[in-house]
Amino acid sequence: MGSLTPLERIHNGLVFACLSLVLVLPGGPKLLVLCLAGMGVWSVKDLRTDLVMVWRRPEMRFMALGFAGFVGGGIFLGIWYDYGPGYYEAFIPFLLAPLMLHGVIKSRLQPVVLWLGAATAAVLAGAFASYESLVLLTGRAMGAMSHPIIFGDLSVVLACIALFGLLYFEPAKNNIGVRIFLSCGAALGVWGSLLSGSKGGWLSIIMVMLVFVWRVTAGKPVLWRFLGVVLISVLVVKGVWLAPEDLVRDRLEGVWGKAHLWFETGQVTDWSVSIRLELWSYALQLFTERPLLGWSGEGALSKLADHLKPFNVPAGIAPVFENDLLHYAAVSGMVGVLSVLALYVGVFVGFWRFQKLGAKTFPYALLGMLLVALYFEFGLTVNALGRNAFRYFFCAMSVMLLGLIILAIKEKKVSAWN
Repeated sequence: MGSLTPLERIHNGLVFACLSLVLVLPGGPKLLVLCLAGMGVWSVKDLRTDLVMVWRRPEMRFMALGFAGFVGGGIFLGIWYDYGPGYYEAFIPFLLAPLMLHGVIKSRLQPVVLWLGAATAAVLAGAFASYESLVLLTGRAMGAMSHPIIFGDLSVVLACIALFGLLYFEPAKNNIGVRIFLSCGAALGVWGSLLSGSKGGWLSIIMVMLVFVWRVTAGKPVLWRFLGVVLISVLVVKGVWLAPEDLVRDRLEGVWGKAHLWFETGQVTDWSVSIRLELWSYALQLFTERPLLGWSGEGALSKLADHLKPFNVPAGIAPVFENDLLHYAAVSGMVGVLSVLALYVGVFVGFWRFQKLGAKTFPYALLGMLLVALYFEFGLTVNALGRNAFRYFFCAMSVMLLGLIILAIKEKKVSAWN
């Protein structure tokens, strides 16, 4: 880790360990956030100096406003509907973001922590999922998460980071061992997602791989880019073929048929596709009835539970809307929807502007934009921002990428900081 002090080495090692175990240790995403925030508390006396420095960047202000919009809208709704203290836990990682960023900067977080930490986490996720599904025969893998969807979707994010490490982590260009390990991380992260049976995140696998191929073949003839897309398609099909039939192929078969039947008859014939269409339809209905502030969490979910009674929903299927925007539309109306959009747009625009600063910041900014795109895609079929693990991981990863950008700029002594 170069000329790091002993304390900085310890902090980097702690972040590496927390990131590596994020999906296989209970409370892993929360532990990662607390680790980063704890590092910030350790050197809190310099907090104001660091925050004043980063606030000079307009990119940083976009991201901060995105966080503030989500937290501000949420707290306003909490006061309006007189929610209990437990409701406000959703905003803890966002409120800790300044401390986390300070911790990343003061510890001089090293790129190796991100690239190899994510690859290690993906390898452990794939291995854990294989043991669960292929040895213990427990069905859909879920690691240490509370639901297989969370495990599968976050495995995709980790696989994405490992995959892009092949392009942007300097030692990977000269060390075959590092390249092999990053490749294993990418493959096992995808494998873990497949074994989770989470169809909603599989579109993200294709999206990430296509973006990867686009970067690899940049400047190449169109034929090379086309061949790259074909290769990725073959690899995805091969992965689907190798995975257990009941976890992947059976879950993909009949998707269109079930959706088509719901549109024609309104019948709920499965607990994955048609039930979601029913949930989304009812969310829109509730939104049209109270478009500004919604029905409140208790009110909307109580009405949803009553709405689902005729469908004899089996135990284990939670009465939630399984779509971020539609959930917030029903529960908190336009105020809630705008708070979610503020979060995604603010963070995406901030990273998009950072990627223009040059090669040193581009990898982290690209991953930041992909993180937002992945979460938005996850949120199409699951209430991602309504689950602690998703929120904590999003905050931790956003802050780590932002911190690495700031450290890269400081190292390069970009004049814009002066």
